[in-house]
Amino acid sequence: MKRLLALMLLGFSMLPRFAHADFAVGERVFVPMPSVHLREDGYATGMIESIAGDKYTVVLRELIPGKGKTLYGTCSPGANSPLAGAEILSDKESAPVLRKVFSASELMPWRTGKEEYLERENVATIFSKWLGDGMAITPDRARLGAKRARQLGTSLGVQRMAQALELAAIEVDNAGGQGFPVSAAQYLGGVSKTLTAIIATEQQEPASTGDAMRAILDGSQPLQSDDAVVMAMAKVLLLVRDNWARLPGELGSSKAAAAWPQASSVMQAYVTALTQDGKVKYRGKSASELNQALGAELKNGRWPVLP
Repeated sequence: MKRLLALMLLGFSMLPRFAHADFAVGERVFVPMPSVHLREDGYATGMIESIAGDKYTVVLRELIPGKGKTLYGTCSPGANSPLAGAEILSDKESAPVLRKVFSASELMPWRTGKEEYLERENVATIFSKWLGDGMAITPDRARLGAKRARQLGTSLGVQRMAQALELAAIEVDNAGGQGFPVSAAQYLGGVSKTLTAIIATEQQEPASTGDAMRAILDGSQPLQSDDAVVMAMAKVLLLVRDNWARLPGELGSSKAAAAWPQASSVMQAYVTALTQDGKVKYRGKSASELNQALGAELKNGRWPVLP
């Protein structure tokens, strides 16, 4: 249990957005432990034991680690962690207790903090549903999630989540399913605008964003990461890949798929997005080389695998 508590002390370094200086002894307070990715948020709650000037001694009895975080190993509390320097009063697994001196800026009223935590969790849930299969939310739901994310402040995590949900809204909107599955032909027929949005997004990002997206696509990195925008960009291209692979079965044969009128344009739009409008290579091949190889397959009536 001591190891668990030590890691919880280390794991979170962001401070809450609001300061509330009018706390009283005996008041229940909320200690936010937000993360870069909203799904990894944690928190602690407790009662104010004493007040000395602008310092508040709080006894914490509810400790919630960030979702998906490992709770094993030993470490020293990070200097910027909200729980850094806390005194461990009890390391009993069923009822851990800490005592920590906080400034007002590190605390929130219990109800306010819990409501913000739940709102961040709701936004993360919207994104996770879309990330799961791409068609579990409507465009309006994705846009609402983006709006709510922006209302949560200017921290990197919520701003990246807002951007990611805006991409999700574009993807679902262009698929035309309004949250329901669509045929591969319908999906691919409306995908050009979505791929254009991927290019535009990458052009506004540092090179590392596109590199991370391509690392997910080539299998060298998992889809889940700390950057929601990278995940959203990669997910769109994965969805295009999946629907492209489904098309021959839907149309009856590879030959029928190769004769589909939009096959060549969709293929080229995908390659353009994959290579940032031809500016970077993918697995050592330029956009021209990729298009040439894929086009040769189509010309011969075979259905190529998108890279």
